[in-house]
Amino acid sequence: MSLEGKVSWDLLKNIANTLDSYRVRVLIDAKEEILNTNIYNEEQYYNILFKMFEDEMSKYSLYYYLNQNETGNLKLLKEFSKLHSLNLAKTLSLLELLSSENLVKVEYLYDTVKDEANETENKIFKDLAIQSTKIAPSEIKSIYEPVKVIFDSKNCSGCGLCVGLCPVNCIELNNGIGRIDDDKCIRCGLCYYFCPRTYLPVNLLNMVQENTSEIPSPSKLGFYSEAYSARTKVKEISEQCQDGGISSTCLYYLFEQSKIDYALGASMSNNPWRPEPILMKKREDVLLTTGTKYVNNPSLSLMNQLNGNTCRLAIVGVPCMMQSLLKSKIYDLHIPSQNNVVYRIGIFCMESFSYESFLKICDLLNVNVDDVKKTDINKGKFFIYTNSGKELTIPIKEITHLAREDCEVCYDLTSESADISIGSVGSPSGWNTVLIRTEKGKELYEALLKNDLIESKSLKAVKPGLPLLEKVAASKKKKCSTHVAKKKTEHIRTPSY
Repeated sequence: MSLEGKVSWDLLKNIANTLDSYRVRVLIDAKEEILNTNIYNEEQYYNILFKMFEDEMSKYSLYYYLNQNETGNLKLLKEFSKLHSLNLAKTLSLLELLSSENLVKVEYLYDTVKDEANETENKIFKDLAIQSTKIAPSEIKSIYEPVKVIFDSKNCSGCGLCVGLCPVNCIELNNGIGRIDDDKCIRCGLCYYFCPRTYLPVNLLNMVQENTSEIPSPSKLGFYSEAYSARTKVKEISEQCQDGGISSTCLYYLFEQSKIDYALGASMSNNPWRPEPILMKKREDVLLTTGTKYVNNPSLSLMNQLNGNTCRLAIVGVPCMMQSLLKSKIYDLHIPSQNNVVYRIGIFCMESFSYESFLKICDLLNVNVDDVKKTDINKGKFFIYTNSGKELTIPIKEITHLAREDCEVCYDLTSESADISIGSVGSPSGWNTVLIRTEKGKELYEALLKNDLIESKSLKAVKPGLPLLEKVAASKKKKCSTHVAKKKTEHIRTPSY
């Protein structure tokens, strides 16, 4: 039977390019190696492969559509979305892939508006400027290389997602340092694809968080709908928590009401003040995770343990982890553990330390790590409270050099990609600042109130409140921009934000 007139030339080109895609070819060629590792079963393997094939087809379809014009803009993307029955966010995700692969050049255009009252300037999104390279995709070298390039360039966030999704179990992440077993690695690039420090489409993340069909303008704290200061009423949590205990109370409620099957977080290992990932299975496990740990902890490395059965998973983590999870949601490849995530509970984070650096801080304060009861960062100082009742402090500026260099390329203080974000900056001692970002986050917070598990005030009603939070968040963004610019001048790889 002749297919002439039934299959378009553009479709054939897209299929040819997709089959020639390095990412697709590797997954096909390495089928036996993947199945033998038992990370994914055969059904899951095919789900991932065909979802990748589908997305690659859509990506090349957009590429050839853009090639028909000298320049592209937001209007053109909306036309493509309508023609192919895609929402704009999906089309923008394809555009970001094309940009990352150097098949198109994309510039976000803004107008600058002066805020006379606050003596500041705000950027308002205006349009996109898109220029296609108009070359054969096969001539562009695949960018999907192992994340060793991220480890080596001191850009790794230490979130652990690469470990938690690798189909052949060839990646290790220990104390913020990653290693790849080259003999096992199949060069599939999944680790690169989902890593938050390779390319991260921040505008798209903000768009999805705001649940809007428009591209949002930049903001200091990312999108949020409500801001509160709160603390737990659960006695066993209040006796052990760092500040207000809200993140622990979230998990306490979710387990109590059987809304989740598991949760991922950080507990203390056998080495004092060296955290390790923990898979919580019941409400009582939550108490193993209370208190802030400033040493890097790759919680997402445990995700490959959850591919076997469909489950409901909550994850408590720092901003880079929330970025990984939201990026995974946007670039969904039907990886089971990623699709199991039902709650993203983000915590504030300025930077983290290696375990060796934490021990050096203890040495500077002349305290034995075995005697440390609690740690905190507040008012520009690092605090250590001891079991013997001492309060020891050191200015942050005196230990900044001990922080992980990789953290300096992070712009996010408040976990902008979470459902609900929780920290201490802006709230009084013993309370948490809480930012509601999604409907799911709002429902969770309202449930805590309804069940009388927390007490809550508007963040506007407390001191130092929102102004301090915005100031600290802006300082982190500025520090990140400065560090990234410096790395670029030295021709060192940086994340693409």
